[in-house]
Amino acid sequence: MNCDTYLSMLETLPVDELAYGDAAHHAATCRDCDRVTRVVAERERNMLLAYGTITPPVPTGPLAAHAVELSRRRRIAFFFRTGLAAAAVVSVVGFVMTRRAATASIAPVTETFRLQCMSVDDAAALLRESLGPNIRLSARGGILRIGGRSVAELRQARSFLDMYESRCALGATGGVFPGSAAGAVKATRRVAPF
Repeated sequence: MNCDTYLSMLETLPVDELAYGDAAHHAATCRDCDRVTRVVAERERNMLLAYGTITPPVPTGPLAAHAVELSRRRRIAFFFRTGLAAAAVVSVVGFVMTRRAATASIAPVTETFRLQCMSVDDAAALLRESLGPNIRLSARGGILRIGGRSVAELRQARSFLDMYESRCALGATGGVFPGSAAGAVKATRRVAPF
């Protein structure tokens, strides 16, 4: 064994492990390596004595208990945050779903019809039979209000009412129709805000 090998072993191993084998034989024969070994051993001993006399500012028992308590609090905080995040996601999804359901049930387009010949109840019954449950109807006096999901549904309702109003008007006036077929039903269109 040479000096470089011995010194590299002294850097990485404790001094007690160099007390036997080839390393101990080299330290006994080489004056420089023996001197370095004694200095390192003395410094290790001084360091152990210095650190052995230092007392911690806080006793280890309460310090360990405090560390366990902090760990428990962090775990509880993690579950609390996870629960809040899950509740927020559920509430946002619920809000979006209720808004989507609410907008689907509200008729976005409405139109008001003043009927000249037919009664409001007869017109409502005819529209319900022909257009189905997608159309919303409300009647007051001689005015029929129709709500649909699209302008196409209202056009279909208008043409249906025009056809029956024109037949009714032709029958009431003896075949002479007062005005055009489009004038048989007066209507105003209003687009409902979302």
